[in-house]
Amino acid sequence: MVNKKDDNQTEKAILEAADKVFTQKGFAAARMEDIAQEAGINRALLHYYFRSKDKMFDLIFQQRVSIFFSGLGQIMHSEKPLIEKIQAIVEHEITILLAHPYLPIFVLQELNQNPHRMLAIAENAGAHPSLLLKKFSVEVRAEIKAGTIRETDPAQLFMSIMGMAIYPFVARPVVKIILEKDDVGFESVMLQRKKEITDFIIHALKP
Repeated sequence: MVNKKDDNQTEKAILEAADKVFTQKGFAAARMEDIAQEAGINRALLHYYFRSKDKMFDLIFQQRVSIFFSGLGQIMHSEKPLIEKIQAIVEHEITILLAHPYLPIFVLQELNQNPHRMLAIAENAGAHPSLLLKKFSVEVRAEIKAGTIRETDPAQLFMSIMGMAIYPFVARPVVKIILEKDDVGFESVMLQRKKEITDFIIHALKP
């Protein structure tokens, strides 16, 4: 009889190994053999827990997307002032994407194929995108009325923040070529980008 604690630990080790392999090689190039080797188990045991890499990725994908949206939701529902929220959003996005660089591509694929599933994951994480945007819009309009920032469309501002943080990861291979950077160099640029994006937005919002 399989010990439930050992069973859970083995499954966790497999998912951690799969996450690492997906991150390093991408989903298409990752093989079951690679994941088994990274987890330190044989392929037969791997198949006992997961019949395919699709099932592993599906579970990891849901976990990572939930982390992304729950973190975003916590920031948006916090009592931070608007500028501090913008800083926190940029910090959160880039930190998550550096840890899981494959995530944006698969999010885009999922949005094209099954947008309702993505919305369900976000809603379960307490961060339905449309509700977050409504809350963000209220705060932006309050700052405009107070004269602390210039007149701006909240939806456009929100998309700009998200786009500036996420786009380099979506176009990572091209960005690396243009900047003549390897993976380490790209990560260094993205860490610097946290401040660059925030400074750019703050300057752009000045009345």
